[in-house]
Amino acid sequence: MAVKMLFVLFGLVLVVAVLAAIAKGKRGAAGSRGGAALLVCKPTVMDKWEAELYERLVVALKASHVFPQVAMSAFLKEAERRNGGRNVFAQKYVDFLVCERGTFRPLYVIELDGRSHGSSKARERDAQRDAMLASAGIPVKRYTSSKVDFAAVLRDYAEVVQPVPPSSSEASMPHPAGSAASSLGGV
Repeated sequence: MAVKMLFVLFGLVLVVAVLAAIAKGKRGAAGSRGGAALLVCKPTVMDKWEAELYERLVVALKASHVFPQVAMSAFLKEAERRNGGRNVFAQKYVDFLVCERGTFRPLYVIELDGRSHGSSKARERDAQRDAMLASAGIPVKRYTSSKVDFAAVLRDYAEVVQPVPPSSSEASMPHPAGSAASSLGGV
């Protein structure tokens, strides 16, 4: 009887040890500091609405650079070094960052709001993101993903970039390709 109990006890210890090893292996593979995370590539970087708007923005805003899916940590920094301050914005992204051509100075952010932006939690996150960008002096323009009024996009661009009005002698002259004035017309 004692030998039988010993075998049962040994079997239970063995089962527990195997289960513990399996659990530890799964934790390690899923991203612990020692193990490599198992990752897969997303099929696309943007959804169809973002991709469509991106293609139109690149053509229309030739005088600027348009970058999709940009981490806020790429263009924002803390005004003062504080513990944990960077963590507030470090893992947040913007849909599109419009930058000045040549200098790459951020001009403004374009956010494309889909169905998920209707919840109170999403609106709160959007307001927090907008406040962070406003504190850095970066305007945010928001559009609804399924029905973007591209004329409004162009008006907003002109409002933010504020091109210098031409003098009366320049008014009749054509604009060089790639200038802000030529990029707003025809698209």
